[in-house]
Amino acid sequence: MILSALERRPRFVGSVLALVCGAVFALTAPPTDLHVLVFVGLMGFAWLLRRPTMWRVGALYGLFFGAGANLVALRFVPAVIERFTSLPHAVAWLAWTLLSFAQGLSWALAGGLAVGLRKRGVPTFLAFAVGVYAGFFAPALFPWTPAGGLSPWPVLVQSADILGERGVSLVVALVCALVVEAVTKKGKRRAKHAFAAGAVAVVVLGYGAHARIAVEEARAQAKKARIGLIQPSTEATVRWEPSAATTITKRLHELTKVAESHDVDVTVWPEAAFPYTLSHGSRQSPPAFTDRSVLATGLRGPVIVGLTLNKNAQASTNSVMVARADGSLSAPYDKRHLLAFGEHVPFAEEIPWMKKTFARGTGLVPGTESAPLVAGRIRAGILVCYEDNLPEAGREAMSGAPNLLVNLTNDAWFSGSAEGELHLRLSVLRAIETRRDLARAVNLGPTSLVDATGAIRFRYDATFPKAVEVEVALLETPPTFYVRFGDAPVIALAGLACILHMYAARRRGTRETS
Repeated sequence: MILSALERRPRFVGSVLALVCGAVFALTAPPTDLHVLVFVGLMGFAWLLRRPTMWRVGALYGLFFGAGANLVALRFVPAVIERFTSLPHAVAWLAWTLLSFAQGLSWALAGGLAVGLRKRGVPTFLAFAVGVYAGFFAPALFPWTPAGGLSPWPVLVQSADILGERGVSLVVALVCALVVEAVTKKGKRRAKHAFAAGAVAVVVLGYGAHARIAVEEARAQAKKARIGLIQPSTEATVRWEPSAATTITKRLHELTKVAESHDVDVTVWPEAAFPYTLSHGSRQSPPAFTDRSVLATGLRGPVIVGLTLNKNAQASTNSVMVARADGSLSAPYDKRHLLAFGEHVPFAEEIPWMKKTFARGTGLVPGTESAPLVAGRIRAGILVCYEDNLPEAGREAMSGAPNLLVNLTNDAWFSGSAEGELHLRLSVLRAIETRRDLARAVNLGPTSLVDATGAIRFRYDATFPKAVEVEVALLETPPTFYVRFGDAPVIALAGLACILHMYAARRRGTRETS
């Protein structure tokens, strides 16, 4: 029945089926957490892309697959829009739908490229995997990959230290496409594809098991440090009220005192937690006896502080500094990857309505350099907010050879939704890619510790303000293959494989016509 309907109205029926496959794929996201459906959804998408003969149809199917995935994964978006803007309910739902289709463009690229490569002689399974891989280089507001969906099963994603998050997603897509080929082919070709899928799966699982043991041994031998993570429970809108600044600062100081009473080596405040703005060139905190002091009298520090710094009257940075007991401040790390609509508004100057509606997302400028912030024996590679969802940011944070990754996040904008869990799961890949423990101080979100194997060793989800203490391994291991070379090796190998197959197909065609 499905096949006959697909033959009668291929574009309409195929788009609907792609939408359904995308929704199934995204049911791995919280709160449903059906992780095995990553494979089911991708297999459905791979099966659909076997039929089209034009890249435009493949792109259409990809667009609807991506839209279905994002409609499910980002179903918290309408409530957030209504909470923090003046937009009515219907417009919030329309914005969610448009965002889902916009994020589906990466899957449109995947589908179009997969069909185009297949038509030029690249094997169907390889064309699908390469198409999916290429799609993840498209920019996205909320990045979501097959590897991210499988991060709750760390053994499956250990090869991220070699391949990166996108490369792991390529391997997942390859296995799914090989299974589809095995099911749809007959005889020796079925056995060949089934064997290939099994072989890849065995290699992935074998490497995953071996890597986890090796990294656990390295963690056991590494020096340890105690980190205090502060969850101040500052409401999103309250953070920006000048009248609340004194109360916010007092709470941060009280929680820091609790953390320091447990003999932590450093305390971490969340993103933009300090409610006062300092000059970008400041290297000294206001005096300890004033309300505007970063550290109050009696706090010994050091404290890794998230705050806003003024560069000039028009530009500020979302920054992180180390505050010490003597009142001195380190040079800042300025967030390099700003969040669209949260920290900058695309086309704000060209479309005044956008600037007015998303007023909080203006005035910030990105940083240009990454270097560890030093606090005693801790050299912290800093990731601010969604930077721990970006492979590029993880590699940048490894500049200067840090022995720990630290993420500062303010998830108050999404409090009570599944966004915090989604954010945490995607951050797991940064710990694996870099083979560094990742400590996350999150305001109104899952304050947590992800170890270098990708295992979540600790989390605090409650909305009550709290100082928690975690033990981290200060790993001094050399940079991983992925940190050193990034995505270039996978791009080169995938490109070479496609070129060789297209060349062979062209030669076969030439011989047949001669």
